[in-house]
Amino acid sequence: MIHLLVNATVLTMDDSLPVAQALAVKDGRIVEVGGTDEILWLREDEYELIDLEGRTVVPGFVDPHNHFSIGALETFWPDCRAADSVEDLQRLLARAATRTPAGEWVRGVGYDHTRLPGRRHPTRADLDAAVPDRPVLLMHYSHHQAVASSRALAAAGITRATPDPAGGEIARDTSGEPTGLLFERALSGVEVASREGWEARFVEVAHAATLRYAALGITTIQDAAVSPAMARRYAEARAAGALAIDVGEIGVGSRGWFDPPDDATPGAPIKLFADGGYRCAMRVGDRVSGFLFYDRAALAARMLAAWRVERNVVCHALGNLGVETAVGAIEDALAREPAGRGRVRIDHAMFLDRALLARLVDLGVWTVVQPSFIWDHGGRSPSPDLLLRPFATAREAGLRQAFSSDYPCGENAPLLGIQAAVTRRTRQGEPAGLEEALPAEAALRAYTLDAARAAGLEADRGSLAPGKRADLLVLSADPLECRAEAIKDVRVLQTWVNGEPIVVRP
Repeated sequence: MIHLLVNATVLTMDDSLPVAQALAVKDGRIVEVGGTDEILWLREDEYELIDLEGRTVVPGFVDPHNHFSIGALETFWPDCRAADSVEDLQRLLARAATRTPAGEWVRGVGYDHTRLPGRRHPTRADLDAAVPDRPVLLMHYSHHQAVASSRALAAAGITRATPDPAGGEIARDTSGEPTGLLFERALSGVEVASREGWEARFVEVAHAATLRYAALGITTIQDAAVSPAMARRYAEARAAGALAIDVGEIGVGSRGWFDPPDDATPGAPIKLFADGGYRCAMRVGDRVSGFLFYDRAALAARMLAAWRVERNVVCHALGNLGVETAVGAIEDALAREPAGRGRVRIDHAMFLDRALLARLVDLGVWTVVQPSFIWDHGGRSPSPDLLLRPFATAREAGLRQAFSSDYPCGENAPLLGIQAAVTRRTRQGEPAGLEEALPAEAALRAYTLDAARAAGLEADRGSLAPGKRADLLVLSADPLECRAEAIKDVRVLQTWVNGEPIVVRP
């Protein structure tokens, strides 16, 4: 059957025909895009005519840096983002313990220490008091630090004699005892152990999670931290038909997200962390802070090794020192393997100076950045020389820039991210670098065609053109024409994936 969608404003993201009025879909592909009259000529013996009554059609959103598996599993665990006290956290964890199957760790997610009195993190003692009889891990909203209970620390073999790992830190009290707070690579052991049992239930939550994504207009994602164990769970989910949207995998190792991906699933792209997240590697004047996971030579060596077995590399680099290290490593690797240019990208690139931005532009690699962080966190640059999330400056300089959410570290809704990029304002309405605001069309392209390009999928999706996969959205309003402050309120009325509507709202 051929589906004829007519009487619409079709924002194609295709420069050969930027705006159309109709399109035809058959066997999962776009047959033609054009005016309503010419699309009506494509009627066959069996056809469906869909009059969209002037509504807007855009390509399905592509999110090349998402953590779908973690977000899906988090539906099992208490959401602690709104907790305003240690007592709130303890109540949430104690209640969760009553619902946690025997033998499983208790895990809470999303706490924000800046909401707590004194802006202090909870301690192992706080967690022990809430759940004394089993291991507990409380994840920070950044997912780059966490608090472990005494049983959790013991299970991971962390004692006062345990040294800090390279690229991580075990917080300690004045006597040298671990407080329970773990940063970056120091949390790998407890984090992996805390979800091992829960991962066996991934198929239970995968389908509902993909439908939530589809309801937001997301039709394709790349899960940016898939361990070998989770890759097996994905295979189970696909075999069960549980994934309603397209999910690609970026591999990490079995020892933890932040550790070297030496045993990542063969064939998949791999993720290399140049620096940390909440404590990213920064250089401001003569002061250096945060965690750098590899030096330039070691990172270049890992990139080369990946390219030589035809693996792509996603390089997490957030702070300016982290980005500088990643850029230098790519420069060195490309000097030896020029063909690697299309096999590497940099994700986050939050802090840049103009010289570093120019080097990124010269490299010609994609960067994947997260506009929803503006909505949640705003922020100011620590130095006049450093640009914070420089969307407009990067675009003017010619940087190849795509958008993503980093969910659950950031908000999942692409339309909210687009609004944040266009307004450069937080959820409280506070400005966050107004001079770096993007035009709405550029922000929409960054979440569709440019995101597909960054993911290596532009031949098949990201724009509405004949021959491409029919991943498309019907919106309640045109995000290029509505008030910038109302973009996040545009409703996704229909989501089509591979030529089939999987979300239809009145």
